[in-house]
Amino acid sequence: MSAPTSTTSAVIGLRRWARGNSPHVGAAVGLLIVHGTWPAREEFRQACIERDRDGTCWIDWTRARAAFDDGEFVKASTSEIAVLDLAIALGEDRFWFSRMGPANARAIADTVAYALGMLR
Repeated sequence: MSAPTSTTSAVIGLRRWARGNSPHVGAAVGLLIVHGTWPAREEFRQACIERDRDGTCWIDWTRARAAFDDGEFVKASTSEIAVLDLAIALGEDRFWFSRMGPANARAIADTVAYALGMLR
């Protein structure tokens, strides 16, 4: 196994992995892909993404959190850091979103939307 060598191979491989995974992993991968920064950064691909021979890629969330906490990505902007922190938290299911019932899930979704200024 090795890290993907390009942004394109990382994105394609991560999409393949996310399709068959839990919603929280799919959300984390989707956020990283839509944001665009992290799959494009070689240091992130090298530190956090593994690739199988068939091209499937996956993120080692434990390694991603360790690299983040160790300051390996400090050259990124404040918003890039925030997006990565959130994506890692989603991927590692830090907030146990995978175990929330519908009422709590709705409350969390509404609260986050409100915090982002999307609900008034």
